[in-house]
Amino acid sequence: MDSGKASAHSTSALTRLFKGITLLARNPRGLFWLFVGVNMVPSACLVFTEPLSAIGRVILLSAPLGAYLLLFSLSRRTGVTQLWLIPLLVFHAFQLVLFYLYGESVIAADMFLNLPTTNATEAGELLDSLWPAIILVCVLYIPTIFMAAWSVKLKTAMPRGFRRRMIVSGVAVCALTGGLATVETTRNKDYSVRDDLYPANIFYNLWYAVHKWQRSEAYPETSRDFTFHARRDTSPGGREIYVLVIGEASRAENWELFGYERPTNPLLREMGNLIPFQDAITQSNTTHKSVPLILSAANASHYERLYTHKSVITAFKEVGFKTVFLSNQVPNRSFTDYFAAEADVLVNVRTPLEGGLLTVNNYDEAMLPLMRRCIDSLQGNLFIVMHTYGSHFNYKERYPEGFGRFKPDNAMEIELKNKAELINAYDNSVLYTDRFLHSTMRILEETGSDAVLFYTPDHGEDLLDDRRKKFLHASPNPTYYQLHIPMLVWFSENFKTARPECYRAAQKNCHAPVATNIVFHTLLDLAQIQTPYLDPTSSVVNPQFTARPRMYLNDHDQPVNYYRAGLKQEDRDMIDKRGMDHSE
Repeated sequence: MDSGKASAHSTSALTRLFKGITLLARNPRGLFWLFVGVNMVPSACLVFTEPLSAIGRVILLSAPLGAYLLLFSLSRRTGVTQLWLIPLLVFHAFQLVLFYLYGESVIAADMFLNLPTTNATEAGELLDSLWPAIILVCVLYIPTIFMAAWSVKLKTAMPRGFRRRMIVSGVAVCALTGGLATVETTRNKDYSVRDDLYPANIFYNLWYAVHKWQRSEAYPETSRDFTFHARRDTSPGGREIYVLVIGEASRAENWELFGYERPTNPLLREMGNLIPFQDAITQSNTTHKSVPLILSAANASHYERLYTHKSVITAFKEVGFKTVFLSNQVPNRSFTDYFAAEADVLVNVRTPLEGGLLTVNNYDEAMLPLMRRCIDSLQGNLFIVMHTYGSHFNYKERYPEGFGRFKPDNAMEIELKNKAELINAYDNSVLYTDRFLHSTMRILEETGSDAVLFYTPDHGEDLLDDRRKKFLHASPNPTYYQLHIPMLVWFSENFKTARPECYRAAQKNCHAPVATNIVFHTLLDLAQIQTPYLDPTSSVVNPQFTARPRMYLNDHDQPVNYYRAGLKQEDRDMIDKRGMDHSE
């Protein structure tokens, strides 16, 4: 076909498409059912993913169907109604992307909060891997908006009789739904319209997220007068340095120290005075909640403390420690930023590029010279927090080229065909974390001080591990891989000599079931800081340590036993395989 014929053929195809769109835009009944159908797509998907009874699934379809029948009957021009409902289409699009990413559940409150607490660089790395879902929602909803606008221009209106029938049908469906909802809430105490009916649940979650954000914005005022009333009755005598390293998206399943078959921890494996805690979990799979829970006396069972308490940094300051917060994460307007600001020295190595949206991709070891400088320049005892970027996706960007031990590792897209490469890149990021932690310990040992390093990540990560094909973290329901984290404590030789009882207690408790709520209490106990907020039974370096059922903070900030936090059989099988405790 020559260029002239090709051009004529293309023009002819476009003409036919335009005529088809115009015919549909002039068809009020066709438009009505098109708009109803497009808006029903997320509800139809949820029928197959949500753990609801047969009645609950019927309600999931009948409630929005009745509502849309009524909504699109309010005006004779359905196109006008659909244009007013463009914000709802945005939520639908968000929901479908969520399905692509996690395969279940509705937009959680934590996901709404992830939007303002995620920097542009992180978002860009993730969006590069979500293009199939983004194309889908564009194909589904952009033509819908165009069709609505075109029908308004053509002044397409519903016949009075059809409109009347749809109103009657909508009322009937809504009445049926009301009866079914009454039956379901009576027979099933776990069912509620607020939590289980789309899109009502996402509007509630949005309200909840906004309310939480407003409360966190008020934190400087609500915590202004807080004090730990901290004191030290005794101290070892030599210089003390305590370092808390907070990891990112690191799961125990890929750490050699926790049973992984690959050599991802060659340096730590040979490190003396190192105690890994084999059965440790996170209290939340979202960074904006899990890190503040690590840094404060708040925990899954007492989350409200977060709005009035200061962090462990202030407790150390109250007894005379110089405090340092080094970060390789972008400030995200969460409690982590408030807590970091409590430190005497605050340095962020992930600086913004020109324009302020994107950031420099520094490796975690960029913090080590700063730590050395603080140790050399600040006199007296030190408490240092290092917030790393760890194993955050895109994994390939988390380590220098020389750490690409497991090859190939160049996969940049989240696809099942790339699973082996993604795991290789993730394992390389763990290998780099191994070097980072080892280097930090060597620096501390060289100071000759009484030093301790406590490492815990904020949460784990999914890596397309089973038939569910889950990836990343922060899913509405956690998985075993997001929960089980590599937690460890290292003691310098001088500290071990000065406080042998702490080392022995940690050894004794290394297989005990623990969660990130122990970090606050263990750090205070290590430094012999007394405060009414210290619970010795939650310190793994204390002989009084007591194992308890471990709680997980759900999307609405309610504590639930981690084993009941929406885990599937695949997760429970892994928990049993790893011999993890799930007492209730």
